[in-house]
Amino acid sequence: MTAPTAARPFPEPRTAPGTATGRARPPVDTIRTLAEVFLDAPVGLAVLDADGVEWAANARWEQLLGRRRAEGATVPWTDRLPEAERERAARAVAEALALPGRDAVTARLPRLRLAVRALGTPGLCAATVEQDDGTPDEEHTERDAQLRLALEMADLAAWSVDAETLRHRWFAGSEKLYGITPGPMGEGIVEVIAPEDMEAATTAFHRALDGVEPLDMRFRLATGDRAGRWLRVKARSHTVGTPPRRTLIGITRDVTDAVHHQDRLRERADNAADRADRIQDLATALLSATTTDEVARAVADHFCDSTDAIGALVLVPEEGRLRTVAGSGTGVRMGELIDGTPLDEAGIPALVMREGKALYVRSRAEVLALSGGDPHGWLSRTRARSWALLPLSHGALLFGYAREHDFPVADRTLLLALAGLTSQAMERCGLVQARIDLAGAVQRALLPEELPRLPGLRLAARYAPARDGVTVGGDWYDATRLPDGRCALVIGDVEGHDVESAATMGQVRTAVRAYARTRLDPSAVLAHANALLCSLDMTLFTTCTYVVVDREHGELTAATAGHVPALLGRSDGTTRVLAPPPGPPLGVLPTATYPAVRLPLHGARWLALLTDGLLEGPDLELDAGVERLRHSVPAGAGDDPARLADALLEAAASTGHRDDAAVLTACF
Repeated sequence: MTAPTAARPFPEPRTAPGTATGRARPPVDTIRTLAEVFLDAPVGLAVLDADGVEWAANARWEQLLGRRRAEGATVPWTDRLPEAERERAARAVAEALALPGRDAVTARLPRLRLAVRALGTPGLCAATVEQDDGTPDEEHTERDAQLRLALEMADLAAWSVDAETLRHRWFAGSEKLYGITPGPMGEGIVEVIAPEDMEAATTAFHRALDGVEPLDMRFRLATGDRAGRWLRVKARSHTVGTPPRRTLIGITRDVTDAVHHQDRLRERADNAADRADRIQDLATALLSATTTDEVARAVADHFCDSTDAIGALVLVPEEGRLRTVAGSGTGVRMGELIDGTPLDEAGIPALVMREGKALYVRSRAEVLALSGGDPHGWLSRTRARSWALLPLSHGALLFGYAREHDFPVADRTLLLALAGLTSQAMERCGLVQARIDLAGAVQRALLPEELPRLPGLRLAARYAPARDGVTVGGDWYDATRLPDGRCALVIGDVEGHDVESAATMGQVRTAVRAYARTRLDPSAVLAHANALLCSLDMTLFTTCTYVVVDREHGELTAATAGHVPALLGRSDGTTRVLAPPPGPPLGVLPTATYPAVRLPLHGARWLALLTDGLLEGPDLELDAGVERLRHSVPAGAGDDPARLADALLEAAASTGHRDDAAVLTACF
């Protein structure tokens, strides 16, 4: 777990003088390695042979034995002990050398506790001495066994690291977690840490070793059959030993299962968040839907994306039959099969609509049991294996799943909530549609049912309601044949879009038509209509353009009450802006006048009276809109008034204006 440290010098291993006389000497590299390991150990350590010669020993060994080293190869280390204890110590060495590796022989000496273990090199053993605190050997052994057992049961490895020498000591568990034999070792643990975790692990380790902060981190193993396993390390710096030494004492645990569990929880949370976002998108789509078709498509398009459903259908009863309003995924094909099925033959969907209860069908076998078979052959034409059917206030939602689905409580709760949202949206859209139908009926009643037919003059008109579709009043048009054979064309725009606006529009249209029948010129017609509206104390003002077309004399007379310009198409393909000197809107000034202009019809090809819905938009001013529309009339459109009206509405659609719009066209 530590990073490699710079090499430091070790003292040459001690050798007995007798080696020069022919005594066999252990391998130098073995002695050097052991000397390096023993150098700073907190217990006394030495390498001994069968004759008791000390081939290597650390400072703590010398300190605990206390007496001077005896000279001469034939003098064993036991001569440094009291005479009464020498035989016991020598016997412990002999017994250890006769035992298999790793089996230790212990003995108690005056003030010292001795443990001897044979090494891999024949004839050598490692001996440790510690101060004897008076605790019976049995208790030491029992305590040690209990601690190791506890660590094993907890799947922990216990270890320590000397802050000065960076030497590790593994007490227990290292074989299982790291594949390392318990005991002292160097810095080889860094070799098993995954490279991507190495830098963070090294930094955290040294901060803990320096006493900056405790160590608590996770890292992955990179080698062996444990590659990819996650370990968690916790350690704290302590001062221990005699003399006192700063030591990092820690434990390690395999937390792979916990990490994977957290990953699964995180993935589940991410999926839940993603699903919540998609459900939010569906809710937004439902709130913005204005028709039942839009609601159905929102459910079909968004719900399958937010679940593992492979198809969706929105079904409604209609005249005793099932009707498919919308579908997505595999539901498109199924919708074609179900559409038009008599309700008394519709099986499960009809049952859900009739009883108003959700039904969760887990398998095809359940479908056959509930429906008494598959008379329409629906099952053979779908990949779905499970279904959720949810009642709406008018109809049902049907979702299909590619695998058998258990429908846990969380899924059912979500499905029912979405069904509730969908029902509310469809009810709201039904009310909106009713208002739209009512507004359309009112608007049609306020506009002329048909335009007059005149020799040499073809007329057409179009009206586009405001984008919300529920307002009435506003733009209007009219055309009437005058008693002398001329034709009066009028277009206007009443302030507002409500019941009062509709009433005002009806009054204005009636007044203008009545004064037109008196054969007055456009100036007089507008002046009289204005005076009438002012006398009625109207609260809303109206803009209006009034034009009289006289085919017999080949002229056109026009006046305007604050209305937007008209367009006049010429035979040479050019389009002229027709803008008489404007008077104020009707119903504002009782004494207002409305100057008229006269134009010859010679060379004129068509006339288009417009409202501001065709000319203005959020980012388009009136003058720019007029110029834009003037250049947008396609070639040949002036030969057909209906085609011309449609072309003008289509060209104006990109203005982004949400107001209603009207156009009245005449081709000469």
